[in-house]
Amino acid sequence: MFGGYDRIRKAVSAPSGTDWVTPYVDALAAVPKSLRESLYSPEYSAFVSASGSSSDLIAEHLRAAPGDTLEVLTDFEIGSRLPAYHLRRVDHLSMSASVEVRLPFCQPSVVQYARSLPRDLKIAPGKGKKVLYSAAEGLLPDSVLNRPKQPFTLPITAMLRPGQPLMDFARDALSADRLRSRGQLDPQRVDALFETQASAPNDQAAMAIWSLMVHELWLEQFCGPPASVTTGERALEGLK
Repeated sequence: MFGGYDRIRKAVSAPSGTDWVTPYVDALAAVPKSLRESLYSPEYSAFVSASGSSSDLIAEHLRAAPGDTLEVLTDFEIGSRLPAYHLRRVDHLSMSASVEVRLPFCQPSVVQYARSLPRDLKIAPGKGKKVLYSAAEGLLPDSVLNRPKQPFTLPITAMLRPGQPLMDFARDALSADRLRSRGQLDPQRVDALFETQASAPNDQAAMAIWSLMVHELWLEQFCGPPASVTTGERALEGLK
């Protein structure tokens, strides 16, 4: 609502006439499109190309939406991203512990006020949430106002290192036999991803392995073990 994410600032700041949609949509994904598609089996790659991916649908929606860039992004972030991603996580995590969460920034009056602000009160060169930072000046110490953003993330790269239990678990979950049975991923490409993470651990490879592992566990729970999954559309739909 206040233009606080890097992906929003970069899109709004993109030079006129340039494609801001593609990098913005790529920033929404856990794994960049180029790496994601390089892991697909030939059959699944053809399926995605023919039917379109979630990223393709989002990009089409953004390009067709009326309004300036910030207005289009705000509509999408509030209407789709916020309820489907952020609020769903908050609801699941809080209610699993019987905690009732209140979200001040989701108050209708706050949303209405934020939507009424002009762009230059939200995004300044190299910085978002301008109006919030201005309101907090003199009330919060500079060490708080100027510190780098501290996202709530797991130390996935550290957890997915050789010798760590999660690395062994991930290798088992994404074994070549399992991947061949699913028909979605190229076992050799996934194995190369593990080798990259083993020799030179990095955030991108770790997040890709984590995402594929979670997806495989989801498939096993809701679609059955690999042996019971055919190479037809039911097997292919899961990773799109």
